Amino acid sequence: MLQSNSPQITLSLWLLKLLNFLYPQGNAHRFQESINLISQHTANSNGKISDFVYPGITYKPWYEADDYNSLKQFTNILKQDFSTIENEWQAFLASKKNIVPRYKPSEIFGETLKDQDENWKYYLIWRQGKFTDAALSMFPKTVNIVTKLKPFLYPFGEIVFIVMEPGVVLPPHTDDINISLTCHLGIETPEDCGIKVGGETRKWSRGEALFFDNSFIHEAWNKSQSNRVVMLLDLYHPELTKVEKTLLQIALKYFNLTGEEAGYHGVKDTKYLQEKLKNLY
Repeated sequence: MLQSNSPQITLSLWLLKLLNFLYPQGNAHRFQESINLISQHTANSNGKISDFVYPGITYKPWYEADDYNSLKQFTNILKQDFSTIENEWQAFLASKKNIVPRYKPSEIFGETLKDQDENWKYYLIWRQGKFTDAALSMFPKTVNIVTKLKPFLYPFGEIVFIVMEPGVVLPPHTDDINISLTCHLGIETPEDCGIKVGGETRKWSRGEALFFDNSFIHEAWNKSQSNRVVMLLDLYHPELTKVEKTLLQIALKYFNLTGEEAGYHGVKDTKYLQEKLKNLY
């Protein structure tokens, strides 16, 4: 819970007031509006905010690399270094070394998927700004590639290798809010696999990146006879300004607006932040 006398929070807000004055094009007003909406939404939805939409930015299920220069740059780096990522993944498989997967389907989607726990593996590489020990030891070249991508990455997101073995079906679900996009880089992409986001189905291709907004209802399946492997990367929505990213980072870190597994909570915290912002803008 926030403490109203926190000097770190108060100082941060006053510094951001100055930042907004110096860079009015930073759209800090959208952040303020989002806090107001969060406060209203959490008060009426038991703290859940999976359907919250950050104001003023494009909101659609799928994004193309050509939609934004930042997505094009992101894609170009992945394509340029794809063989390195793929080779390290294949070397990891050949080594037969074990990494304990971060999550199991039943831990995310409930006990109904417990029979698929061994067929869906989630190998964490990077989370909330830090590389895992496994990544540093087993995927050092991939770590270097991810380091080049850091300017685009959503700092509270993840980068992970996800393996869906034959027969795995992930049910419809939503994650987070629309301030970030999810990228899937295809590594092993057999036929009869697919992902549906916002009612539109697409397929993975080796070496190609798919971008989607995971705040839309989405689902995925592997009906083939071999593994489907993608590298998942979370990145900022390309329409957010540097000022907004800074504001959001402070809010997410200091104001307890998100829990570890996504979703918003803490109605008192958002109301406190709302009151502080009224005094600043």
